[in-house]
Parts: sequence; C-alpha cells; structure tokens
Amino acid sequence: LLQFFSNNEGTLIIQYVDDLLISGETQEEVIATTIALLNFLGEQGLRVSKKKLQFVKQEVKYLGHWLSQGTRKLDPDRIKGILSIPPATSKREVRKLL
Repeated sequence: LLQFFSNNEGTLIIQYVDDLLISGETQEEVIATTIALLNFLGEQGLRVSKKKLQFVKQEVKYLGHWLSQGTRKLDPDRIKGILSIPPATSKREVRKLL
C-alpha cells in the first residue's frame, strides 16, 4: 500500500507488516510526512491506533527495540523476561528453550 504514497524528500518510511516508522533530518519534515501519511491512510479506509502512536520523538520503541539517533537497544522489559527464564536442567528443557 505504501508504494502508492509519495513521502516528502528527506524522510524515510520503514514498514514491517502494520508497524510504520517515519524518520527524517528535521522535525518539520517528519511532521509533514506524518500528516500526509495519516491523510493517505484515512483515504484508504485505514485507521491508526492512537495508543501505539509515538509522534515526533528522539527515541522510539519499534518492534521491541528502542531506537535513538542511529542506535538500537533491546527493550528492558524483554531483557527482564529473558533473564527470568530458569536455567535448563535437562536435554528436554534445553530443546524447549530452543
């Protein structure tokens, strides 16, 4: 669907299934592209979740990672979840983890 949307020069739209990320050099570029994209999606009969919307932020959570100015780090909640898994004590438990 995004192949029919022409974004503003200087911005990049990344799509993974129904998750979209808009980045750009300036805040104004990002705002203009975001407004244009929201209008385009509305014209196509699609809705955007206000709950999931992160609008013009320096750091965003996207696909379980925190992204900020070219860096990426795993979400602390995911790290806690991984660390809370008890160590495997048998071959069966190792297979279950894999």
